[in-house]
Amino acid sequence: MTATGVRRIGLAMLVQESNSWSARQTELGDFQTLRTGAAARELDVADEYHGAAGVVRAAGHEGVPLLRAWAMSGGPLTADAAATLERMLLDAIRAAGRLDGLYLGLHGALAADGIGDVDGHLLAAVRDLLGPEIPVAVSLDLHANLTRRMVRQADIVVGYHTYPHIDQVRTGAAAARLLIEQLTTGVRLRTYLAKRPMLVPAEAQSTGDGPIADLRRLADAVTSGGIRDVSIFPVQPWLDVGELGFAVTAVAPADHPTAQHRCDDLAETAWDRRHDFDVELYEPRAAIERARTLDGLVVLSESADSPTAGATGDSPAMVDALLRHGAGLRSLVTVADPAAVAACHDAGPGTRLSLDVGAGIDRRFHRPVRLTGEVRRLGAEPVELDGPFMKGTRYDMGRFAVVDTGLGPAVLLTEQPAPTFDLAPWRHAGLDPREADIVVVRSAHMYTQAYAPIARAALTLDLPGASTPRLDTLAFTNAPRPLYPLDS
Repeated sequence: MTATGVRRIGLAMLVQESNSWSARQTELGDFQTLRTGAAARELDVADEYHGAAGVVRAAGHEGVPLLRAWAMSGGPLTADAAATLERMLLDAIRAAGRLDGLYLGLHGALAADGIGDVDGHLLAAVRDLLGPEIPVAVSLDLHANLTRRMVRQADIVVGYHTYPHIDQVRTGAAAARLLIEQLTTGVRLRTYLAKRPMLVPAEAQSTGDGPIADLRRLADAVTSGGIRDVSIFPVQPWLDVGELGFAVTAVAPADHPTAQHRCDDLAETAWDRRHDFDVELYEPRAAIERARTLDGLVVLSESADSPTAGATGDSPAMVDALLRHGAGLRSLVTVADPAAVAACHDAGPGTRLSLDVGAGIDRRFHRPVRLTGEVRRLGAEPVELDGPFMKGTRYDMGRFAVVDTGLGPAVLLTEQPAPTFDLAPWRHAGLDPREADIVVVRSAHMYTQAYAPIARAALTLDLPGASTPRLDTLAFTNAPRPLYPLDS
């Protein structure tokens, strides 16, 4: 600490959510954001790092930019990618010189070849480097899998309070604020943890209504009497690792008399309500017929193949269903298919062509579908997200092509999965969801904030995939058992 009381606080973020059933691993090149030093500070994205940096600056302390790394959800990291990212983080901390504290934004569900708990592994490496006295504050996604190692290595652990995630900035700010409190008051904070052996489908994790919303209200009610934060982690359920399960954390002074009891009570309440997390699913044909009866836009969620849950986004199931059953309905659907995109670019705009699309990456659940139509638009520029989640992020979906079937469906083909939880990718490709009868999104719940102002209804589809809500259909081998709903 300087003579003026100004603290030097390291700022770092390393975020990726891993899906154990994804058809492809995540490599270093998949990180669309990867910046160190001053370059990390210059990125203008509404994320946790941004929130933490703002609090440090407003409090008159020195924020030391270290690392800012983000990748879309996908398969576990390759061993080389995990080792490189760890080295980048530790090298940045060493190069920063003396630090009085560290803020670290993590997802909490990051896995790699040979390491099920990468977040805990990174925190242990950071703690070894900094020593036991330098406080570390961590922000996590609501879908984090909390492990004992994570809470043992970090003083402060704070998670998102919302799903869809619209409080990323607030969460980073909250973690940094508690870190500064510990630095300036000398009151040592710790994170208390309670877990229960259960998984919750992502479609049932809304903090706006339902059981999780009830739990969130209870958590807010007990955030008092010295308890600084209570976070609920219903966990990312497509993660086959040790210690997998529902978690509740509380941040309070190290000798707090009731913080652990509060965690245990909330976790037990969640366990008692485990049967309330059922999800209503619709077969594709039934969903389309339901859309015909409604006046206005209907969103169909193919959550079983959600890129934000680590799936590959190349299922052609809804292209097939809309071609078979969606005649006369204006519908929008995406498929990640680099070969099909290349064929469209080779053919050029205005060309009518037939090609097989989909199931080029993940062949376990679907087969390619024959698509015939006119190439209406081609492009290659990254899209800037402008919805409530990750606003300002420039996302590269590679080259893209819009194929209009003339029968109702317009298909947006992309080289990388389109982030359809946001409206921007559609507009970027010259398509307007407001003029459609059906929009197919590849998202379990993240899409709801962006589409709520324009959609009449939203239905979740009953389809197989790497991010299916039918969790009992997945072959867990590493997760602790028994585990609800895998075991009744």
